[in-house]
Amino acid sequence: MRTTVVVSDLQAPYCDRKAVDALSSFIEEYKPDTVACVGDEADLPQISRWSRGTKGEFSGDIAKHRDTTVEVLRQLQVQHLSRSNHGDRLWNSISTRLPGLMGLPELEYSTFFRHEELGITFHREPYQLAKNFYLMHGDEGSISRTAGQTGAGLSARIGASVCIGHTHRMGLVPVTEMVGAKINRIRWGFEVGHLIDIKTSGMAYMKGMANWQQGFGIIIEDKGNVTPIPVPIVAKSFIVDGVKYSWN
Repeated sequence: MRTTVVVSDLQAPYCDRKAVDALSSFIEEYKPDTVACVGDEADLPQISRWSRGTKGEFSGDIAKHRDTTVEVLRQLQVQHLSRSNHGDRLWNSISTRLPGLMGLPELEYSTFFRHEELGITFHREPYQLAKNFYLMHGDEGSISRTAGQTGAGLSARIGASVCIGHTHRMGLVPVTEMVGAKINRIRWGFEVGHLIDIKTSGMAYMKGMANWQQGFGIIIEDKGNVTPIPVPIVAKSFIVDGVKYSWN
C-alpha cells in the first residue's frame, strides 16, 4: 500500500500558517510515501499582470515572499511540485519585459525556489502519482464553477484520473467505464481545495464572495487500485482515520 498526501494551493505568503502547521504535524505523524503539491505554492503578486503600473509592482518584497515559500515547502516536506499559473508568472514576466535575462540560471524557476536544496522534483508535464492517476495544476483546460467538474473535464481530456488545484474548490467526480456488468476502470476528477488565508489583503480581489474550500488530499494505491480521499478543513480542524487535528 502506497500513500500520497497532496498539498493544495498555498499562494505563499498568503497561506494559512496555522493550517499549514497542522498539516505539517499530520504529515510527520502519518508518514506518507510521497508528498506532492498541485502548484501555486507562491503567489508572486509583484510580477502579476494585475500589478503592472501599480505600487504593488514596486513593493520590493519578492525575495521575502520567495523565502517564505521555501520555508513552507520545506515544512510540508514536498517532494513533487506541478507547474502552475502563478509559477508561470516568473517566466512570463522575464520573457515579456526583460527577455535579455532569459537563460540566466539564477532566474530559472527551480533554482529561484531552491528545489534542489529542498529535494523537490518540478514537473512541467502531468506527473503520475499512482496507477493512471496524474498530478496537474488545473488551468490546463476549461474551468468550471462547480466543484469537481474542472478535474472531471481534465480527466476526460487525458483519459486518466487527475488530481488538481487551481479552482480552490474541493470535489471528487468519478466516471465509471464499463461494458455490461464488467467495470473496466473508474476515472476520478479530484480537486483538493486550498490552504490560503482568505482574510489576507492578497485575497481582497475576491470581495468576500469566493466559493472556495480549505483542504488537501490523500491518494492510496493498493495493488494497483487507487482510492482518492478529500480531506476538508472545517472550523479550523480536519479528520483523518478518526483522528482530529485542530487549532485555534
